[in-house]
Amino acid sequence: MPNPSAQEPSARRRSVYIFAIAFTAAIGGFLFGYDISLIGAANLYLKEQFNLTEEMLGFSTASAALGCVFGPFLGAWLCDRIGRERTMIVAALLLALGAIITALAPSILLFNLFRIIGGVGVGICSVASPMYLAEIAPPKIRGKLGVTYQLAIVVGATAAPLAAYGILQVFPETVAWRWMFGSQMLVILLFTPLLLLIPSSPRWLAEKGRFDEALDVLNKVHGPEIALTELEEIKASLQTEEGGFRELLQPGIRFALLIGLMLAFFNNWTGWSAMASYIPILFEMAGVEDRHIAILQFSITYLAMAVVTIGSMFLIDRIGRRPLWIIASLTMALVTATTGAVFAFQIHGPILLLVITLCTVPHGLALGALPWLMMSEIFPNRIRAKAVALTTTFLWLMIFAAAQTFPLLTGFSQRTIGSPAGAFWFATVICLAAALFGWKMLPETKGRSLEKIADSWQRH
Repeated sequence: MPNPSAQEPSARRRSVYIFAIAFTAAIGGFLFGYDISLIGAANLYLKEQFNLTEEMLGFSTASAALGCVFGPFLGAWLCDRIGRERTMIVAALLLALGAIITALAPSILLFNLFRIIGGVGVGICSVASPMYLAEIAPPKIRGKLGVTYQLAIVVGATAAPLAAYGILQVFPETVAWRWMFGSQMLVILLFTPLLLLIPSSPRWLAEKGRFDEALDVLNKVHGPEIALTELEEIKASLQTEEGGFRELLQPGIRFALLIGLMLAFFNNWTGWSAMASYIPILFEMAGVEDRHIAILQFSITYLAMAVVTIGSMFLIDRIGRRPLWIIASLTMALVTATTGAVFAFQIHGPILLLVITLCTVPHGLALGALPWLMMSEIFPNRIRAKAVALTTTFLWLMIFAAAQTFPLLTGFSQRTIGSPAGAFWFATVICLAAALFGWKMLPETKGRSLEKIADSWQRH
């Protein structure tokens, strides 16, 4: 009979090992959040430095997201060729190049070009990191580990305005924005060496026929009792999959693809993702005159989202993906409708900060986290990289479209009804559609192995 006291330390070691791996892989999410959020603090100064129009400001703000559109398919190819963890190293190198040149850029053209190149790195990482986390995690805690990527995004997004605020205390405003972009190098220099220490994905190793190595990783993650069963499931799934893009159009799988695309759409058009890069500008539009205070309040909104995302980590494997999505969608509809009313009635001060901060709650709870997690859960092993690349590319197109469109929506609303309220009411309608999607279409993946999820589409 097994000795429980001997098993417990082994289980604890496995838990520590799994979370150490997840932490390292999730640093890619930190870089993503830091890079995307940083522009929200810097675009106040970019607008004046380069004398940008509304359209030019929208493109400069969204340029990194445009680069991210090109990253996923390159990332998918690299993930299949060299593995998930080595792909993250390539992403970090592109981010480093983007950080250095944007910090030194003498013109908006060069700035945008290297924001796009850095964005390619973010796009690559946005495929490799969630996929790696989904493939390495035991089913019972896959939701929790998957949400660590979203948590890392939020922590990075919180750190960026705080770093920007600190930089503004040290450097003149004319050059402070350059130091903001250069500050990314600190995290990149930490991230890259750590990636050399994590194991390859067992699914990738099995796909390459390296079954002994895959079993070794599964033993460390699951323990020997489960590892052999898991490996046999992986082998069986690989034998029934073609691995080509045509498989994405097969009955069942194409419905999974539709789910992934809709998750990507709602991730960005339910409110927060569109407005996030413009929060300091929204505060200025509402009467906050001190830019340093606007940037500090910007960090407060992300800090609130970080707290909610931590809560989501403990709920997602208990309540389930589908109920959380429906609750978050309806909550976001209420919050965006209220935020629109606050702008329409020109209510300033703490109430404005409160309602914008409340927009982070449903996003952190589900609308931000679940798409990244579920897009890496719902597809079969052999086509996962291709499918995730396709849905992630669409997600980045939606991020670019939302970031590019938001200043136009607020400008149109300002000219039409005298406030940006219309942009928030538009998001309310999208949120109601997201709730309907969750109720009618979204599957529940809680506690199921990746292979069983994939098999369910074949029977769909």
